Amino acid sequence: MDETVFIVTLTSTILVLMILGIIFGRRNRTKRQQYVPIPHDVPAGLLEKQPQLVVEGTYVSTVLGQELLERVTAHRLGNPATVQLEVHNEGVALLRAGEPNIFIPTPDLVTVATVSGIAGKFVEKDGILAITWNLGDVEVTTGLRIESITEHQQVLTALEQLTNGRQTA
Repeated sequence: MDETVFIVTLTSTILVLMILGIIFGRRNRTKRQQYVPIPHDVPAGLLEKQPQLVVEGTYVSTVLGQELLERVTAHRLGNPATVQLEVHNEGVALLRAGEPNIFIPTPDLVTVATVSGIAGKFVEKDGILAITWNLGDVEVTTGLRIESITEHQQVLTALEQLTNGRQTA
């Protein structure tokens, strides 16, 4: 009985320390990333307009620049959520369930590409849409997972038109 109590206590202590490490690590990362500006809110008038394209998918996360494993936790940009993506001439609206919505103005779009993984999710080759954009002075990349191959290609084409085909990835 004493050996069992010791093993359960040791295991419980290790698990609690691991969870606390994760919590404090995420909190500290968020503090370090406070230099990242708050994303634009979706303009109210934009939601009343007819978008060029609307698709449903998964918002995977936003990372710093092309560092696909450096998740941005500031302003809840690193939190995954279901998303409705709307492509407008003025920019891209990411309407996230349970998280703040994001608007990426067209002039801030840098590139659009496909990748196999980004912080939070790794899938088949070219399974994640990576939108690189300028958030103030900081370049970030947002990963989206669109389940339908047809819709994935439609979003890629629409975003390439907005960026005038600028591709670096």
